[in-house]
Amino acid sequence: VLILFSLAEMLKSGSVEVATAGTARKALETVAAFPAYNLCLIDLGLPDMNGIQLIKEIKKISPASRFIIMTGKYYSEQDLTENLPDAAGIGPCRLITKPFNLDEVMEIIFQVLAEDQDEDSADQLL
Repeated sequence: VLILFSLAEMLKSGSVEVATAGTARKALETVAAFPAYNLCLIDLGLPDMNGIQLIKEIKKISPASRFIIMTGKYYSEQDLTENLPDAAGIGPCRLITKPFNLDEVMEIIFQVLAEDQDEDSADQLL
């Protein structure tokens, strides 16, 4: 939870609109209310749903959203897809392994958001 709020505060100070959710259920409710999120940071270890399942559900609501997966269990995309076969079907995403440096995470987030800079909508992050 501390990481969630630290990232949110750092992003807000960088002029990014941020919504947070501590559970998959709350994330789905948030995305359903505003289905135009450019980027979602998803922890694989959510209390109520696997992060891969959450990504699939969000894609049904917001197909243009991109994803960064945060995990302390898997150390590469290959390791992730070998151990979670469903991960292969989620499409392109970035993987950040824990423990991580918040400044490095911020850099990755802004890189992904910069890829979307040509669109007219404001940056939205869940």
